[in-house]
Amino acid sequence: MKKISHFIFLLCLPTAFLFSQPTFNKRFSLGFPVSVATNVIVKDTCYYFSGLVIDSVSPHRISNIFMKTDLNGNPVNVKLLRSPFRSYQTWNPDFAELSDGSFAISAYSYDSISRAMLIRYAPSGDTLFTRSFTNLYAPPLDFIWPRAFKVCPDGGYLFACDIQGLLWNGYANVDILIVKTDSLGDIQWQKKLGNHWAERPYSLIFDGDGGIIVGGQKANFNLTVHNYTFQTSITKLDSLGNIQWDYLSPLSEGLRFGAADMVLLEDGSLVVASGVGHELYRPSVNTVFFDKYIFKLNPQREVEWEISFPEPVLTSQSKLSNLIALSDGSGFVAAGSHGEIFSGQNASLKGWIGKISPQGDSIWTRQYLGVQNNNNLHYIHDIKETADGGFILCGESQNLNNAPGDPIQQAWLLKLDAYGCLVPGCHLSTAAEEPAQARFELRLYPNPASEYLNFYLRAPAAAGREVSFRIFDASGALLQEFAGVSPDATYIVPVWDWPAGTYVLQCVGQGQVLAVEKFVKQ
Repeated sequence: MKKISHFIFLLCLPTAFLFSQPTFNKRFSLGFPVSVATNVIVKDTCYYFSGLVIDSVSPHRISNIFMKTDLNGNPVNVKLLRSPFRSYQTWNPDFAELSDGSFAISAYSYDSISRAMLIRYAPSGDTLFTRSFTNLYAPPLDFIWPRAFKVCPDGGYLFACDIQGLLWNGYANVDILIVKTDSLGDIQWQKKLGNHWAERPYSLIFDGDGGIIVGGQKANFNLTVHNYTFQTSITKLDSLGNIQWDYLSPLSEGLRFGAADMVLLEDGSLVVASGVGHELYRPSVNTVFFDKYIFKLNPQREVEWEISFPEPVLTSQSKLSNLIALSDGSGFVAAGSHGEIFSGQNASLKGWIGKISPQGDSIWTRQYLGVQNNNNLHYIHDIKETADGGFILCGESQNLNNAPGDPIQQAWLLKLDAYGCLVPGCHLSTAAEEPAQARFELRLYPNPASEYLNFYLRAPAAAGREVSFRIFDASGALLQEFAGVSPDATYIVPVWDWPAGTYVLQCVGQGQVLAVEKFVKQ
């Protein structure tokens, strides 16, 4: 009996440990109407973020932000790179710490023309220097956007850029430009990839022999308005930019998004975050929406496994942005967004992450929705694993119905535990695992709450969209009511401007109150 008890105790240890992992949800306007966090670097004692803000006065220049927070997501240092004559945008999740403790990132910059840019920061966040370069065809074609960026083994930098290409038979063109610079940002070589189709890069990685793998997309949307072709493209270059091999997803597989992110495995296999496309017919110009999709290519570039996450209703915003391999070898975690359209023009866009096993099986998925009005849009731009086995994510929270003068977009930071839970224990109440007769239960965190109330509904798998939620104050007055969404969603309700006191959260459905929990606003 003692041996059995000891065994049960050991089994409980990992769960108890994971429950102790800190989680948080933070939003920041930083004094601007628009602020976005696009990149995160994890350290033992802090996090570093990069992103952008937009001025509230004309000409509404876009400035880059460098932010350091403590491990609870509280800012301890914020620096701006701004100019009255130029905008800086750092959208892509390729923020890098260098060996001397300084930082590097790529940016899209615009004044009279667009430029690709390297920004170097001191550890304090002060700008050390910037370097820029233009489109191969400038002038007159100047558009260039560095969509992927990496620090090279020799200390230089590698950029994968989306550029405006030369017209082909009168049609617009989009090409991929790979640029290798030295440590000061001076160009050493350039390589253009593409023909008359629209070709766009999304990801970059180095392989073990010093080669470069470029993940992108090839499509014909620049040549036609219907019967589209979209293919995932992956190109291997040597260290001087010479093409070693190309992979294109077969046309027989249908429409495929680009290689939004890639993980290179020890045996040379690639795990790729992409999308399965669906062409929607319109009276003039068709459009393509994508379901989230991940696949593995073996070293012979054959698909070994694949998994998709179909949406109940297709939207243009459902997509994957990141893919990471977990340090314990238990699989991969992908991040992105999950969109839904309700009645009329009301929209819901949730942050989404999912864990996939090394064999390509779905282990769990999570969604995170901020509830403030009928148009709540939440994007995840970057995700990293933390030292405690959890995850730190950054992105943006948009509330399109905000009152005049209120921030429209806010930087969004999210710390989750190893199960992707913002509300501790959510993995114990995964809706898909609950039997049809399971009871309804609300799980709240934190309680008492000061800034946000985060809650999760434990319910039968089909219940997510069949329920609604109501919040009452202590007098019984209804303060807020909103519809349920997906069954694996975590709801985030701002409460910072509510009076201190006791409140009641109800889950309502099937003509009755299904679950009730009290919480305290302190």
